[in-house]
Amino acid sequence: MTIKADGQKWATKESQMVRNEEYARKASESAPVTFSGATELKLKDFFFKVLSGSAQGILIGVLPSAVMKYIIQYSGLGTTAFGANLSAILTLFTSLIPFLIGMAVALQFKMKSLDVGVVAIATAVASGSIKWAKVSAGFVNPVTGIKTVAPSNIYIANGAGDVINAMIVAAIAVLVTWLVSRYLKGFGSVAIILSPIIVGGGVGLIGKTIAPYVGAVTTWIGQLVETFTKLAPIPMAMLIAMAFSIIIITPVSTVGIALAISLSGIGSGAAAMGVVATTIVLLINSWRVNKPGVTVAIALGAMKGMMPSVFAKPLTMLPFLLTAAISGIPVALFNVQGTPTTAGFGYIGLVSPIQSMVKDAAVPASVMNHFINPVTALIAWIIVPIIAGFIAQYVFSNLLKLYTPMDFQQDL
Repeated sequence: MTIKADGQKWATKESQMVRNEEYARKASESAPVTFSGATELKLKDFFFKVLSGSAQGILIGVLPSAVMKYIIQYSGLGTTAFGANLSAILTLFTSLIPFLIGMAVALQFKMKSLDVGVVAIATAVASGSIKWAKVSAGFVNPVTGIKTVAPSNIYIANGAGDVINAMIVAAIAVLVTWLVSRYLKGFGSVAIILSPIIVGGGVGLIGKTIAPYVGAVTTWIGQLVETFTKLAPIPMAMLIAMAFSIIIITPVSTVGIALAISLSGIGSGAAAMGVVATTIVLLINSWRVNKPGVTVAIALGAMKGMMPSVFAKPLTMLPFLLTAAISGIPVALFNVQGTPTTAGFGYIGLVSPIQSMVKDAAVPASVMNHFINPVTALIAWIIVPIIAGFIAQYVFSNLLKLYTPMDFQQDL
């Protein structure tokens, strides 16, 4: 009966035209949207996509090396060719962070493959993760042992570069790509030639030009934070911990922020402790109301996955702040330090706690000059944050009744 009715419904020519229009409309709605000059760029949305893409790129570049560093070192793999090569490859990820930022930002805007590559390259060449210099004829390549027969450029991987400059250059590259598409039809049939040269090379040159000025600003911010931590270590450690306890539950990358301002020493330790504080509070509430898998995911670092429930009731951020404030005190008292790379990790891969204890010859004294013993680490990283977490839970949930564990119920 239904088949017959449908057959009658589309029996006439007019009804078939309506059907075809309906199919075309649905196909148009379901078709993937590709970035072009017709794309509407709203400031808030633009900023959010640049920020989200940058966070993804930073995590892709930082996580492998940071998590595997001590596993390779203490498992004995570091003494083997396999372990040495794996370590070198994962470390090289760090120098690819600007490239990954450009790529991830471009993908946030749903760009086609040519534009993704152009934005990624422009970001990479402008952010200082790859340095180059002119060498004279006769220079011996340290890898191949071959002498250059004429003056040429050499290129050297140089850490993560300037993350803030990478974010700025990626944003500029997206904007230029949009303008070219809107007013020059994306260079038409010669896009494969002109886009890498004009957009990639041009924006890359702009980024390299502004890099020293952006670097000076970010360095100044890092030095300012370091100065304040020296002048008032306890209040500053508490404030930094509180700030990062909130940042970890937002789309903003804690690792990205730490790298951007070169947060080191006590500032890095406090930032990592802020991440720990939020982890503890989420675990205290999650194990009561969520599936075991959700709680395990939080313990492994999936705090950002709890954003929907936290932002649905902002009062749930209060225990993060109190736990972080209390946990920040032993950071200053015990001089718990870290590096810009470890500042945003917390318990993830035990990167931050291990870095605070183990002296690393690759970390200069200007970045980190004090290491704590295991007993101090146990007190600072485990005992104090857990006690602080339960105090915050009692004050805000049991006593003031501002939230209940059910407010943290969520599937990841």
